[in-house]
Amino acid sequence: MMSFVFVAESMAATRFYRYEDENGLKVIHDSIPPEMVHKGYDILGADGRLIRKVPRALTKEEIEAIKAKKESGAVLAEQAAKQAEADKRLLTIFSNPQDAERARDRKLEALDVLISVNRGNIARLKSEFEIAQQQAATRERAGQKVPDHMIEKMDRVDRQIQKLETNITEKELEKTMVREQYAKDIDRLKFLMRQQGRKVD
Repeated sequence: MMSFVFVAESMAATRFYRYEDENGLKVIHDSIPPEMVHKGYDILGADGRLIRKVPRALTKEEIEAIKAKKESGAVLAEQAAKQAEADKRLLTIFSNPQDAERARDRKLEALDVLISVNRGNIARLKSEFEIAQQQAATRERAGQKVPDHMIEKMDRVDRQIQKLETNITEKELEKTMVREQYAKDIDRLKFLMRQQGRKVD
């Protein structure tokens, strides 16, 4: 009787392993070759019941893919948090797209005023330059030496003109940047308003 119980307990404690051999055939054995472990295997009870399934080892490529997916998820989460913060800041500044459009127009008008002032100054300086140039030409035709102060004045006026022209180019570029930035803000405001179920004109 005790012998029967011992055998029954030994059978219950016995485990078998089901795995694929090098030929791809299913094998059930009381041990598994170490070189087959990485392919995955099933642990069976003495009665053939599945106790646990051990998955195959991941390849280096699969591990890298999982790692990349996790990193990508973290990046996306960070981007979403930054976008939420930017949206909050945007809604604090503008209550609707029309507010942003009015702010954009005010900035563009201010830049246009500066450009207009610069163009007026350029016109005045060009007139001064032409007068000085005519005076220098008159002296040269009369065989007289052009005074150094007159040459210096023309050089100075020419530099001022170039500086103002560069400033105009910069202001025109700034106008383009203002339009582009506000276009993004206005589109985002419209999107946020639609999300909130608010009417967008």
